[in-house]
Amino acid sequence: MSKLTDSIAQLATELVTPHAPTEKWTGQACGMIDMYIDEQGRWFHQGGQIKRLGLLKLFASVLSCEQNRHWLTTPIERCEMRVIDVAFLIDSWYSQFVAGEKVLVAVDNLGRNWPIYKQFPLKLRRFHDVELPYLSLGNGLQARISRNVYYQWVEELAEQDEQGVYICSAGMKFYLT
Repeated sequence: MSKLTDSIAQLATELVTPHAPTEKWTGQACGMIDMYIDEQGRWFHQGGQIKRLGLLKLFASVLSCEQNRHWLTTPIERCEMRVIDVAFLIDSWYSQFVAGEKVLVAVDNLGRNWPIYKQFPLKLRRFHDVELPYLSLGNGLQARISRNVYYQWVEELAEQDEQGVYICSAGMKFYLT
């Protein structure tokens, strides 16, 4: 591995909140639960919004997505829940230099940090008939880039080539259009 790759992997280890080993758990299926995440990344249970950040982070640590179905998995049970678009939104960001390269770090609506590089890439997908950037988070999960962050990136960082408008992070291009 190169020094840059090693340094970014170390940064990711320091920044990214670990996910529970849900892929190793084989809890009994409990069906669809009365819990959902709306298109703004707000979590609801039995019609009421869950606002306790610690509880949201706990749920996020056992959430996964497989074939567009979202699951909360514990060692005992595995329950499906409804997610309107994605479970998380990127609502802020910052940059830092790692081994001489600028690395953009996206911050989601739970305050978790995600360095944008090959392990957590930006990808374009459609939402409400508009192609938008989403950050891949692992475990099949994604976070939609908020409008505010998108326009900050376009204004402050974006470049353009024949393929479209892009930003650079960790020496890689990530397209916004």
